[in-house]
Amino acid sequence: MNVSSLCDREVVSVPAGASVREAAVAMREHHVGALAVTDPYEPGRVIGIVTDRDLVVGLLASGRPVEGQAIGDLCQTELAAVPATASLDEAVQAMRRAGVRRLLVTQADGAITGLVSLDDLLEVVAGELGALAGTMRTGIDREDARTRPRGRGEAMARTLYVARNEP
Repeated sequence: MNVSSLCDREVVSVPAGASVREAAVAMREHHVGALAVTDPYEPGRVIGIVTDRDLVVGLLASGRPVEGQAIGDLCQTELAAVPATASLDEAVQAMRRAGVRRLLVTQADGAITGLVSLDDLLEVVAGELGALAGTMRTGIDREDARTRPRGRGEAMARTLYVARNEP
């Protein structure tokens, strides 16, 4: 499986000159936690990324004024990206190296095709772990059914007890 199969294809963006409030409204309207920040002179060119955490921790908690603040002044400009053909492991390694929870996903020509988040990767891995656990449980149940002693029409119950004061 590669990241292109699970990335969010709709990357919501705002121009660098947009206000912090406009960016927050875009996040709320689109139900996203990150926005691509685009070059005001070349709207398709992503120059940064801003997250809800950047807004809360980087701006509000620091006491900086919200009014008059352009989102381009707050965004992260060191972009972390992986090609659409990257494996999940490659995406995790890229996140770890960059210290981020979201990666831009790019096509061979460098065009952005989506955004993949740590949540997306965790969902896939959790599903795989759940399937493995189910497989293990099925094997245990099958073995138990073959080895369980059978009585008259019903499985014989085993009596369990707690031994006290024994070495």
